[in-house]
Amino acid sequence: MRRAAMLVVMALVAPGWAAAQNSVYGLIGIGFPGEPLAVRARSLGGGIGALDPTSALNPATVAGLGRLVAGGAAGTTLRRYTAGDSTVSGLRETRFPYGMFGGRIPSTPLSFAVSFSTYAERTYDVTTTGTQVLRGDTLEVTDRVASDGAVTDFRGALAFRPWPRLLVGGAFHLLGGSSRLTVGRTFSSSDYSPYVERSQLVFSGTGVSAGVVLLPTTAIELAASARVDGDLETKSGTLGAGSVRLPVTLSGGVRLTPVPGLSLSSTAVRRSWSRAQPDLLAPSRAFDTWEIGSGIELSRPRARGATLPIRVGYRYRQLPFSNVATQATESVFTGGTGAVLAGGRASLDASVERFHRSGGGADERGWYFSLGVILIP
Repeated sequence: MRRAAMLVVMALVAPGWAAAQNSVYGLIGIGFPGEPLAVRARSLGGGIGALDPTSALNPATVAGLGRLVAGGAAGTTLRRYTAGDSTVSGLRETRFPYGMFGGRIPSTPLSFAVSFSTYAERTYDVTTTGTQVLRGDTLEVTDRVASDGAVTDFRGALAFRPWPRLLVGGAFHLLGGSSRLTVGRTFSSSDYSPYVERSQLVFSGTGVSAGVVLLPTTAIELAASARVDGDLETKSGTLGAGSVRLPVTLSGGVRLTPVPGLSLSSTAVRRSWSRAQPDLLAPSRAFDTWEIGSGIELSRPRARGATLPIRVGYRYRQLPFSNVATQATESVFTGGTGAVLAGGRASLDASVERFHRSGGGADERGWYFSLGVILIP
């Protein structure tokens, strides 16, 4: 993994082009960090992330699930980026980053939820050009580094209400996934044969989380949670290829409902990604990160069983990995809506996000469109 990581870092700082990649910032460290958020939470800038039972940030929210529910989301990204002297546009990718199933356990005070979400995205395809002196000849060489895969967070959570205004929960996280890595070089002279090296990296790790939700009044909701992850182990075939320490995550959130039909929410998340620094090769750097998201949801009182809420939000977060001393950041403006279908047995949520990522030697802009479905059997 260390050798592959160094090749990726070299590819980022060299002139070249990339295609089929999740983000130019996903070439460093363990990849581009994902978000354990349902579509409704994304449309609100992540503001309700700490209080949303259909998201996977705070396990205590699972106690708010009544009947069984199942949900999933699909998202499409359109982006362009500039890194060094290279500008690449027209990048597009579609993923299914989130799914969940949960509800009340019959004849018990417990509720459960199982979910999957993207922990880190590791999809990129980078081609760079340069020169190399071989046997006294200066040759043009073309290098390619490509990866296709991700690290996925599988969560199993249990929660209950010890009192009507208090929700408590805990969860176990299983990290898994794989990445197909391809490294190759071709030469301008036919006297030298091209070579390609392929390997399959397999990732594994575990973590635990716990949280609470407090409802002091009908207009105020408060939430807090903590998560501790171990090391992300990497294997290539049957051989160990290294490990990376994962962060401790702390989050807190608040939602205010001053009048019926108006909700204001905000969630803050702190992750200690700098724990990974000893496991990265120079010039890669790992930084602790803050993430703050806020949103406003406006909906009229339900008329004839239907409502079409208006959701807007803003999210700011720091990115954990960089190949220079400057930490990269992301700013996202969000919006969306939703609809209840089939007499309350299904809901459809839509979100649109306009993001700008900068720092760390690159600049990236784009759109993210997501669609989510919640079913109540």
